[in-house]
Amino acid sequence: MNPTAVAPYALAALLVAAVVAAFVRLRRRGRPRGPEQELARATRELRTLREISVAFSALGPDREAFMRLFETLRAGFPVRALAAVSYDEDPEGFPSTTLAGEVVLSRPDFQDWLAGQRDLEGPFLPAAAEPRVSRGARRDVVLNPRLDVQVFLPLQTPAVIAGLLVLESDDPELASPRTLQELSVLADHVAISLQDRNLRRQMQTVNDRLQSRAETLQRILELSNELKAHLTLSHVLEGVVRAVRQSLGFRTTTLYLYDRNGNTFERKARAAEAPTTDEGAARVPREEIARWFSERYRLSKSYFVSHLDRAGDSETSGRIDRRRRTPGPGSWHREDRLYVPLTAGDQLVGVLLVEDSATGQVPSLADVQALEIFANHAVSAIQSARAYETTQELSVRDALTEAFNHRYFQEALSKELTRHERSGHPLTLGMLDIDDFKKINDLFGHPVGDVVLKGLVEEMTRSVREMDTVARYGGEEFALIFPETTNEQALLVADRLRRRVASRLFSVPSLPHPLGITVSIGLASYPDDAPTKRVLVERADQALYQAKRSGKNCLVTASSLADLKTF
Repeated sequence: MNPTAVAPYALAALLVAAVVAAFVRLRRRGRPRGPEQELARATRELRTLREISVAFSALGPDREAFMRLFETLRAGFPVRALAAVSYDEDPEGFPSTTLAGEVVLSRPDFQDWLAGQRDLEGPFLPAAAEPRVSRGARRDVVLNPRLDVQVFLPLQTPAVIAGLLVLESDDPELASPRTLQELSVLADHVAISLQDRNLRRQMQTVNDRLQSRAETLQRILELSNELKAHLTLSHVLEGVVRAVRQSLGFRTTTLYLYDRNGNTFERKARAAEAPTTDEGAARVPREEIARWFSERYRLSKSYFVSHLDRAGDSETSGRIDRRRRTPGPGSWHREDRLYVPLTAGDQLVGVLLVEDSATGQVPSLADVQALEIFANHAVSAIQSARAYETTQELSVRDALTEAFNHRYFQEALSKELTRHERSGHPLTLGMLDIDDFKKINDLFGHPVGDVVLKGLVEEMTRSVREMDTVARYGGEEFALIFPETTNEQALLVADRLRRRVASRLFSVPSLPHPLGITVSIGLASYPDDAPTKRVLVERADQALYQAKRSGKNCLVTASSLADLKTF
């Protein structure tokens, strides 16, 4: 406990001790002989009770306060054992208890007895409850068998029961009418003080929660604005998992996007405090994750699956109170999982899998709801990034063939050459042209020519690697960028492509028979054939022109224009 917080309690306790001592001295002086003395005594007692009320208002219902109360009671009354209870519940929902003096009953046994006192769970009637006196074996709970006189004092107000006191002694004076009356007055004032403190604590708790909620929402807003700054989908997804790990209370976060065509969840991004080689499968069948999306595991709009659930122990897996939809108290187990679906309307976009709670505890309902608010912003960012990439894709694609357009080719070639200049690795450029394409358009019309162009791009895409670039340079001419590729390696790929095209028959609905075509290809490599982009394109064009002059259906390299390879 903070020493600065203890100081007021200690000061108040000293004041209580002094006031009660004065009160006791008044009791011991006996009954006054005259009316004036009787009035003075009553006035002094009222003043004493008022001071006790003020003093106890400063005391909290914790063990230190009740221990000080016991000391003051023992100084003025024949009290030898005390059990005190405050119904100012702790976070786990249990009342606080204090045992003091000659108590031999264990705390667990006392708490078990307390749990069975159902009449203490609700408010009393407005009328004050009388102290209950028990002796010997008739006591409901025995603090000390050697102390056979017990006084049970509910600490209640007209609104609620704030707690209770159980006092024991071996002196019958504890149960005398005058002592009971004075203890009742004292108990009433303590009850009011406890209720007041409990109300102030509840208000403080509510204010703290509202403040925490406001700070969380502000943090989510800032994180959402950061996501909006990312345009590409990959950057958005990385930003989502990084934000959850750094700001929303989980050390490990994995984001899966739902692939409707394959009915699978595909892992797209992961953030973990410590690197690990065990990240799970890159693709997970939908059912493997969606099987946890049931009412049994629901927590708000998410799904909390404890390690007991995952182990199949359905009898003991009640980590969540299903009635309140809140996690029960407990530590986060390394096999616990929290799934947060990413949805847009009724469409499943993906799922956030969060593990390893930063607090080490099962997340609260408020924590999960904050995560869900952020998840909604994440879905919006994902959809915006997808729309942006689709727009970007359309802007760099040829509308007819879906190959990259000329502008994209120029930008891509410049970037690749810059990268290869730094690495010193080779790059090869291929220029490809359809032989006699003008005759196809003249004889059969442009719609047939369009079918041929689209079919050619299909063959080119199948023949090259994912890292290679297929672009429409203009008309029936195409460009192929082969990064990290020597002239000899590109020659093998280009030759395979040329043969595949020559062997394919293009089926056109408007023609009675399939149509065959051939292509000519020219290759030039950086840096062996050309040191710059402009020279590289020129050298590849020259090789292509030589292939055309050499009878078409040919492949020529810039490094050996004289060594024509014809077929």
